[in-house]
Amino acid sequence: MKHLLLILCLLFTWGAARAAPELSADDARRDLRILQRALTDLHPGLYRYATPAQIAAGFTAANAAVAEGASRAQLYLLATRLAAAVRCGHTWTNPSNQTPATQALLGRQTLPLVLRFVEGRIRVVASASGAVPAGSELLAIEGQAPAQIAAALLPYLRADGGSDGKRLAQLDDDANGGAMQRLFPLLFPPGPEGWRLRLADGREVRVPALTSAERALALQAAGWRERDANWRLRIEADTGTAVLTLPTFAFWNRTFDGAAFLDRAFAELAERGIGRLVIDLRDNEGGDDGLGRALLAHLIREPFTQPGSRRESAYERVPYALARYLDTWDFGFFDRTGQVTRTAGRNWAMPDSPPRVITPVARPFVGRVVALVGPQNSSAGYLLARDLKASGAATLLGQPTGGNLRGLNGGQIAWITLPASGVAVDIPLVASFAPGDPPDGGVQPDVVVPPRWADAVAGVDTELAAALRWLAQ
Repeated sequence: MKHLLLILCLLFTWGAARAAPELSADDARRDLRILQRALTDLHPGLYRYATPAQIAAGFTAANAAVAEGASRAQLYLLATRLAAAVRCGHTWTNPSNQTPATQALLGRQTLPLVLRFVEGRIRVVASASGAVPAGSELLAIEGQAPAQIAAALLPYLRADGGSDGKRLAQLDDDANGGAMQRLFPLLFPPGPEGWRLRLADGREVRVPALTSAERALALQAAGWRERDANWRLRIEADTGTAVLTLPTFAFWNRTFDGAAFLDRAFAELAERGIGRLVIDLRDNEGGDDGLGRALLAHLIREPFTQPGSRRESAYERVPYALARYLDTWDFGFFDRTGQVTRTAGRNWAMPDSPPRVITPVARPFVGRVVALVGPQNSSAGYLLARDLKASGAATLLGQPTGGNLRGLNGGQIAWITLPASGVAVDIPLVASFAPGDPPDGGVQPDVVVPPRWADAVAGVDTELAAALRWLAQ
């Protein structure tokens, strides 16, 4: 009987190993060729931080990895890693632009936990598993310590240039993160009984894998609520301090009028004689940069000039062979005939972005201002942090921002959907280059205050508490 069981196990293992992959080697390699050509022909900042040899080596390794075919999960991981190697915050396998099949793949297995990385440790913020109470510390998941998890996921995470803080911030389970739910399950899939966790209280437990829909319902039943994404103003009348929270500038499909909100908010601050203001930008990745200018106009007391930049495109017209795989919100991006001129290098010159003068409103805020910033600030969120510091309109407190002082790739974006796997990759179509020779990194805060583990355990917002203390001095 034992011999029969052994033979059956061997047959099953051999059959699983020999089972046809979801994608043939030819289909997988075709997807990779299409992606490589799309990046080469469309991405104007492809070689801003990576050399042609480095990009080519990445694709050579990816092609070798699919020599026997590939699963769709493997193609998603390969495309994610290849996109991340460009070191551009707008080049990534954006979940919002994936096909339904790929979205289903990403939501197939998720951890029933809400996680936050603080000082190199993992805290369970909320839990849908009775075995792991909220507030627990995880020492390992599937034998991987926090530092090992961060190292394994880092090559798959997006950011501009050397802004590694932005990459690591994506490990947190919030609106701008989610790598532990999207990427970790693909890299470290659960066993039949779920994931094996080691807790700081000495226990080893297993938690089941849930679909993203099951996870959302289970966490909601456990009392968890997503962080509020709405703009809000809170005034502490006893201290004369207000906190203005602006989690996003992205309101493309909403009727919210951010400029009107700011007008009302600052009118209320003036009416109530508030002289201390904290502006919380920590969750703000970006969106409409006009909202940042509207905010700045309420804070400056004399005109401020935003710097201009050189702008480039990788093409005059998008090649027809790629156009059928592309989507965007404005197909005018694909034909720049008469709008660009050939340069001596790889790219085409677009009209420069000229300096822009921001004029203060009639009655600007006259009190003291602290802006909370951090690694999530990229795109328009980064630009506002840059201008707040350059103008002196606020004291920046927190952590270095994302984005990059050398300039960004963005503004116009298309996403290419690879035909065999259905994996989509966002590709920015415009590169902006800042004048001079700025450092490779984001905006440094005036007062550096990283989150603290002890504060997280106590339920204290480290950075906000520091800002309130600074204003009270």
